[in-house]
Amino acid sequence: MFLKKRLSPIALAILTLPAGAQSVSDSPAASDRTTPDLVELSQVIVTARKVGERLQDVPLSIRALTDKELEARGINSLSDLSLFTPGLSYSADYGRVLERPVIRGISALRPEAPQPVSVFVDGVFVRDAALSLLMDDARRIEVIKGPQSALYGRSTYAGAINYVTEEPGEHVDGKISATVAEDGERSLFGAVTLPLSDTLSARFRAKTFQFGGQYTNAQTGAKIGNERTRSAGIDLMYRPAPNFDARLALDFAKDRDGMFAAVARTIPIQAGGVVTNQNGSTNVPNGGICNGRVINIVGNNPVTGLPDPKVPATAATLANGWPCGPATFSGTTLMRNQVDLANYTDPATGIHYGDVGGLDRKMKRGALTLNYRFGGGQTLTSQTAYTDQDTNLGADQSFNATRFAPGFGFPATSWLTYDRDKLRYFSQELRLASAQDQAFSWLVGAFYYREEGEGMTTSVLAQDSRLNTIADRLRPKPSSEIESIAPFARIQYVFNDRFKMSLEGRYNRERVTVGGTPIGTAVVNAGTCTAGQPCSVDGSHTFKDFTPRLTLDYKLGRDVLLYAQAATGSKSGGFNMTPGLAPEVVAYDGEDVKSVEIGVKSEFLQRRMRVNVALFNNDIEGLQLSNLALLTNPLTGTPTTTTIVNNVGKARSRGAEVDVMLRAARWLTLSGNYAYTDAKAITGTESTNGTVYGGNQSVAGFYLPRSPKHSAAASAEVVLPTPRDGVNFFARTDVVYQSRRYAEIQNTIWGDDFTRVNASLGLQARDWRLTAFVKNATNDDTSLNGFRYLDPATFRRMAVDFLPRLRQYGISASYSF
Repeated sequence: MFLKKRLSPIALAILTLPAGAQSVSDSPAASDRTTPDLVELSQVIVTARKVGERLQDVPLSIRALTDKELEARGINSLSDLSLFTPGLSYSADYGRVLERPVIRGISALRPEAPQPVSVFVDGVFVRDAALSLLMDDARRIEVIKGPQSALYGRSTYAGAINYVTEEPGEHVDGKISATVAEDGERSLFGAVTLPLSDTLSARFRAKTFQFGGQYTNAQTGAKIGNERTRSAGIDLMYRPAPNFDARLALDFAKDRDGMFAAVARTIPIQAGGVVTNQNGSTNVPNGGICNGRVINIVGNNPVTGLPDPKVPATAATLANGWPCGPATFSGTTLMRNQVDLANYTDPATGIHYGDVGGLDRKMKRGALTLNYRFGGGQTLTSQTAYTDQDTNLGADQSFNATRFAPGFGFPATSWLTYDRDKLRYFSQELRLASAQDQAFSWLVGAFYYREEGEGMTTSVLAQDSRLNTIADRLRPKPSSEIESIAPFARIQYVFNDRFKMSLEGRYNRERVTVGGTPIGTAVVNAGTCTAGQPCSVDGSHTFKDFTPRLTLDYKLGRDVLLYAQAATGSKSGGFNMTPGLAPEVVAYDGEDVKSVEIGVKSEFLQRRMRVNVALFNNDIEGLQLSNLALLTNPLTGTPTTTTIVNNVGKARSRGAEVDVMLRAARWLTLSGNYAYTDAKAITGTESTNGTVYGGNQSVAGFYLPRSPKHSAAASAEVVLPTPRDGVNFFARTDVVYQSRRYAEIQNTIWGDDFTRVNASLGLQARDWRLTAFVKNATNDDTSLNGFRYLDPATFRRMAVDFLPRLRQYGISASYSF
C-alpha cells in the first residue's frame, strides 16, 4: 500500500530516467559527441549472493568499495565506512566494545538484544569486535541493505556487511602502508604473498595501530578515547589441481583501549523541591515542551510497578524535569574515575589484575575454506571457522567520577564495573552451487553454529557494614549457549536475455540457553529461585523461523536493470537476566520484518555515469521494547522493579536511496549518495513513555532511535599529470551529512545535524601513493549519539552523550609491489 500510494511519483521517475539514459548512451550521435579522453567507470565484482556477479547486475541495494576507494577516502574502520554509506550507522559510541549497527532505520532498541546487522569476513560470520577490524588488507567491502536472512542467516534481518580480503596468489606481491597524524595516531601495516611451491602460497600480514585520544581526564590528566591494536595473520592457499583449492586463514589481534569518550549532562540544583539554579542542565521542567510534546512526569503504581497518572511523582523528581534536546558540551576535558581502576586485586582470590580501566581484548580466529569444482560446473564449498575471544572491560558507569550511588545510611553500590568475558564460537557451512551460466541455476546448503559465553564481574569497590570502602570481589555471570542449524537454498531461472527470477529461503532453528552459574543463596522464594537454595538465572528457549526472498529483475538494455523483491527476515530473541523475574517473562521472542524493495541500476554516457535508485518499505513485528517489571529480589527479599525486554510493538521503516557516480573527465570523478529513511513505531508500549508522558505508554508515532531521516555523502576527486612521467597529482574532498538522530524511543534526547568535511591531496604512481589529509576539517564537535541515564549522586534523570572525533591532520604513504 505504501509503495502504491506514497512512492508512485518516485517510481515513475525511476522508470523514465533509465529509458532516457539508455537512448542517449546507445545513440550514435551521442557517441560522436563523446570527448575521446573520457573513460568508463570501473566495474566491481561482488559476492553478495554467494556467487561472483557484476555489481550492476545484482538486484540488491549494495554499497561496494574497493581497496583503492577505501584508501582514497581514508576509511580505516566500519565507523568510517558508515559515514560514506547513507542508510548505515555503525558509530563507535561505546568505543570498540558495544556494537549497535543500524541499516534503513532498523536497529536493536535495547543494547542487550540481538543485533540486526552482521559482519562476514570472506564469508565467515563475525560475532563480535567488528569495530576493531582493520581495512588495510581488504580487496573490497560490500554493504548489503535489506533483509539477508535467506542466504546469510543469523542477525542479518536488516542487512549484512561482507568484508573480502586479499587472497594469496601465485606471484610475489605485497603492500606496505604507514600513517602519522595528530593526537598520537601512528599505524604501520605490511602484507606479502610468497609462493612456497607450485601448489602452495602464503600471505603474511601484520599491523600496529595506536591513537592517543583527543579528550583529557581532569582527574588524572590522562587521555580518554585512546586506542591500540596489534594484529597479525597468515593465509595459506593450496591449489593441487585446477578444480580444487583450500584456503586457511589464521588471525590474532589484541586491543588495549582507554575509556571511551562520553560526558554526563548536569541536572538542575534544587532545594526543597524548588530549582535554585539550572546549572547548565538541558532538562525541561515538568509541564514544559520537549520536541513538541508536553512533559508530564508521573510515579509508579506500587502494585503493578508501572507508571500511573494517579500516582504523583516526588517533588524532587518533578523539579528535576526531564533531559531534552542535544548535547551542549564543548571542550575536551572530561571527568572519569580512572584512579580506582588503576590497581585492582580480587580480594577473594588474591589475583592482582593491575590497571583494569578500559578495554583489554584478545582474539584468535581460524577459518578453512574448501572449494571443489565438478566437471558439470557445480561447485562444492565448505567453510569452517572458530573464534576464541577474551574481553576485559573496566568502566566508570557514573560518567563523571562519582564513586558510589546514594546508600541512604546503608552500604552503597559502586558506579565502577569490571567484566572478564570469554566467548567461543564455531561455525560450519556447506553449500553446493550449480553452474551459473545456465538458464536454471541453483544453490543449496546448510549452516551450523555453536556459541558459548561465560564471565566474571565486579563493582571493583564496595562498602562494608560500617560504610568503609573495600575492594569488591569478582562474581560469576550467567553463562550462555547458542546452537543453531539452518538449511538454505536458492534457485534462479533466466527466461530470456532480459528477464530472470530467483527464489531463496532459509529455515533456522536456534536454541538459546542461559544460566547455570549460582549467583548466591536465595532467602525467599522468588521467580525460579527457592529459599535456602543456590540461585541462578536459568532459561532455555528454541527460536524457529523461515525466511524466503523472491526477486524479479528485468534488463531494459545492456546497462539498465530494473528489479523488485519481497523478503522476510528475522532475528532471535533473548533473555532477561534479573534474578526473581517470573518464568513467563524471562525469555522474549525475536523480531520479524517483511520487506518490499524496487530499484533500478543504470549506466549511461558510455558507462561514464552510474545512477542506482532503490525504494523500500519494511514492516516490523514483535518489536523489542523495554518495560518495567515488579519482582522480589531472591537474594535480599526486598521488592523492586527492573527493566525487561519484551515484544510489545510494531514499526515500519520506508524510504529511498540514490547512488550517483560520474566520470566527468579523465581527471575528474564526482560521486554522491543520499538516503531518506522514515522509521517509526506503529504500535506498542514502553514504560518510560508512561513516566514522561502522563502515564501514556504508547510509542505509536515516535521515531526509531539512532536513525537519521536524511543522510548523504558527496565526493570530488581530481587527478592530474605532473611533469614526471607516470606520477600524478591528486586532490579529493569528501563531505558527509546526517540529520537528527534520536537516542531513545521517547524522542526527547538527540544528536543534532552534523556535517563532516575530509580533504586530501598528494602524489601517486602505479605502485605508490603519498597523501596529506585532514579529517573533520571544520572541527564539527556535534555529539553523535547518547542515552537517557540517572544522575549518579541523586538518581534523578539526565543524559549521557557520546563525543566525536575532532579535527585531525596527518600524512600517509603506501607502496605496493
